[in-house]
Amino acid sequence: MYTQTTDVEGEVNGLMTYDRELVKLGVDWLNTINSTVYLPPPELITLAPTSRDQGLTWRYTTDDPGQGWEQPGFDAAAWKEGPGVLGKKDTPGANVRTEWLTPAIWARREFTIEAVPQGPCFLEILHDEAAEIYLNGVLAATVEGHNGAYEQFTLSGEARAALKPGANLFAVHCTQTEGGQSIDVGLVAEK
Repeated sequence: MYTQTTDVEGEVNGLMTYDRELVKLGVDWLNTINSTVYLPPPELITLAPTSRDQGLTWRYTTDDPGQGWEQPGFDAAAWKEGPGVLGKKDTPGANVRTEWLTPAIWARREFTIEAVPQGPCFLEILHDEAAEIYLNGVLAATVEGHNGAYEQFTLSGEARAALKPGANLFAVHCTQTEGGQSIDVGLVAEK
């Protein structure tokens, strides 16, 4: 806490007046606001890991697959297979195992969960550049630009409702205009 003054009467900012006679904000209110910053972070459990540490198999194509490619019943047997992260070698923050060098990619990966968690769920996404991520055919997130490191995005309500015990599906469309490129997705939940 400090008060910066320009002269005795010309107070600029601070939580107290320059003479410390008056506290401008309620101390209890300020304590409540600041204490949430110092709470321990929530414990997360991994529902579907990313390919950050171990390359997980994705089916992918660089040719537009047409309508319905994001749906669980879509036949992607003719698509190529490769371990994630999908992208261009030497992209910062991306452990690329399968090279993708075209302007767009469509990718799918199945994962299995035993039960749907009660708490909030988050997608863990590494993207360079824009991407649409579907969960069981439902749009779960849209991201723009690039992030250079895995980032958590809250799962949309519709996608959360589509999550089910047993087999689930990520479907991703990522586009690229310049520089590095990468895409990878995982799912975590608060314990």
